Amino acid sequence: MALPFTYHWRNLFVRKTTTLLTVLVIAAVVGTLAWVLGFGAALAGSLAVAGDEQTIIVIRRGANSEGASAVPVADFNKLNQLADLARDPASDQPLLSPEMLVQVSLPRLRDRGRTSANVAVRGVTDAAFRVHRTVRLSGRTFSTGASEVIVGVRAAQQFAGLQIGDTLNLGFSDNRVYKVVGFFTAAGGPLESEIWGDLPTLLSAYNRTMYSAASLRIRDGADAASVIKEIEGPAIDLSAQTEKGYWSGQTSQVRIYLAIVAALVLVMAVAAAFSIANTMFAHVAGRMREIAMLRTIGFGGRQILLGFLLEAVLLALLGGLVGCLACALWLEAIGHTKDMYGSGTFTTLAFDIRLTPAIVGLALAAVALVGAVGALVPAWRAARVQVIAALREG
Repeated sequence: MALPFTYHWRNLFVRKTTTLLTVLVIAAVVGTLAWVLGFGAALAGSLAVAGDEQTIIVIRRGANSEGASAVPVADFNKLNQLADLARDPASDQPLLSPEMLVQVSLPRLRDRGRTSANVAVRGVTDAAFRVHRTVRLSGRTFSTGASEVIVGVRAAQQFAGLQIGDTLNLGFSDNRVYKVVGFFTAAGGPLESEIWGDLPTLLSAYNRTMYSAASLRIRDGADAASVIKEIEGPAIDLSAQTEKGYWSGQTSQVRIYLAIVAALVLVMAVAAAFSIANTMFAHVAGRMREIAMLRTIGFGGRQILLGFLLEAVLLALLGGLVGCLACALWLEAIGHTKDMYGSGTFTTLAFDIRLTPAIVGLALAAVALVGAVGALVPAWRAARVQVIAALREG
């Protein structure tokens, strides 16, 4: 015979102050955990999109990112000799994209321009749209030779001045005016945080004679490691990574940040377990006579143990729901899209953080486990109380 659920639920509110404080501690833990899980899921989702093993990014030897790289045109042309380059079925041209990367500082929308961040401006040719297959235009693209740009949807959501019809001052002295003429998506990948424009005009605007990098696609069935080895060999002597490897390296700083926050969440979870234990010890101490009466009318130690564990889990879930709600309200208030600097670049990567049902379920399951662990000792003590001793203490 088990004790009724309503009995345990009502007992949570006998000591309102203790229960409220415990709920607030748990809510802080779960709110932070839900945010970390949401950020991690957004990062993983973005990197999964940028995980094409057939796309290879080529930069200068010794450079750690496209922004710190300079590839002479003559070295870029050597890439045409790669036997495993994929080709465009319509034109039979190799899928090889020369690209230039610079930064422009733009004000953030979320704080109404009080802070700014660097956004990547990528100069490309038509080949880029065939190499980066996730890129999809929304509206028209820039015209060849024109001072026009298209904007990734994440960048447009995060930064001011990136709507269609807006203008940007670009160039070596910010003396070239470029007009925003369209948007593009990249299936949620890192490219959505960028601005794209015509490569020759941007090279001229920034007085550049070299590309920053090259992106290429290899044919189906080709071994990426062998192609990379050939690119890094003496004949070409450039550095290469798969798209997945490159973007994973660029987000290592974000991963370190998440690891630090996760460690703090673990410390907070331990504190929450102690808080639950303290609350349940107080419940046990104040209900000795009640426990004795339950034992007298036939409830055994196992029912008492499970009853106190259930109360602890209910307490933890209550705090967890408050924490998830607080996290959701916080994201609604400050916006779901966040940006962080890449490790090797000076530009930002934007992420859209969402509290999905899976994240909420995982956070609640974790806090329920914490509640059960925290209540185990006081529940065990309650289950082993002798009736005569309990009546005497009561």
